[in-house]
Amino acid sequence: MGATAYKADYYEWTIEQAQLLKENRLGEIDLANLIEEVESMGASERNEFAHRLEVLLMHLLKWQYQADYPYRRSWQLTIIEQRKRLAARLRKSPSLKHHASEELTDAYDVAKIGAERETGLPESTFPTECPWSFEQVMNPDFMPD
Repeated sequence: MGATAYKADYYEWTIEQAQLLKENRLGEIDLANLIEEVESMGASERNEFAHRLEVLLMHLLKWQYQADYPYRRSWQLTIIEQRKRLAARLRKSPSLKHHASEELTDAYDVAKIGAERETGLPESTFPTECPWSFEQVMNPDFMPD
């Protein structure tokens, strides 16, 4: 098997690395790039978790602070969807729960910007810090008043 350069053809490189692992040809593995890719996979999982939390929080804010919006049902469906997607992520990667509090704080800051942009309400409308716990935002029965 020829050695495909990591940057020349990423897809082919992944196929070759997997084959080398299957054949236990560890001495031929592109270890430095393989380590980088595995670390990147973990970061990608956490980033996806954070993004879903941002979307959920933004819609919870819109739900609470724009109660007269005529199309709230779509927000409710987005809230349900994001909770399900986050729960699925946590089932696949339970260790993400250890980062939930930190991610909630960071995600809330981004969610406020999105809520401000989408509602037209001033930033001062929204609490400075997230008013809900991770358990609350994940609770299917929780909808802020």
